[in-house]
Amino acid sequence: MSENDQFGGNGALREIITRYWTTPEFAEWTPKTDTIPLSELREWIKSADIEVLGFARAMIDDSRFRIEPMLAPEEYVAFEMNYYERCLRENPDGEWSDSRYSASMDLVNIFGSLWRDSRVARSLLDNLKDMLARLYRGGDESIRKCIVQATLEHLVEQKPIRKFFSDWRDDPVLRVAYDEACLWPDGGGNTPLGKSRETRGGGQ
Repeated sequence: MSENDQFGGNGALREIITRYWTTPEFAEWTPKTDTIPLSELREWIKSADIEVLGFARAMIDDSRFRIEPMLAPEEYVAFEMNYYERCLRENPDGEWSDSRYSASMDLVNIFGSLWRDSRVARSLLDNLKDMLARLYRGGDESIRKCIVQATLEHLVEQKPIRKFFSDWRDDPVLRVAYDEACLWPDGGGNTPLGKSRETRGGGQ
């Protein structure tokens, strides 16, 4: 990032951020409003710029803002899947975008939160599981290792979720991931599931 440009030369990101934040260079950022129109959020989540997607993700999480009207669960999960799949593939780790491992750890909390919400259609969880399967099948060794160590190990600590993924044992490729992941809880590993991630909005 340039010394004189806290947005790293990203004009699209600058335009979006300064619409919602007062951004002094050497002080805490402050929100200009507490409301984001859903129509604007939808424009952000369609962006090809992964930094814009990361910013949108942070704004959705930031309790200082509310989306009006609310983002439907189906749209939310579709956006999360697109964003996190790109993070796992590209490993960007920008100012707003997540590295491969931080994205994988976030997926644990997202999956856990959706799992515990009875209002969420189970088909959305199937979609997330299918995304992980697709990434594992098509990924190189670094992606596969990340999925197992940062996501699956912590999901299968929960017996109902382990059962949900148990059909992976019927696939010769996915069975490797499932068996490796189960070694973690079987060895005593224990991680809180569904904990809200720390927001990244405002004064990074």
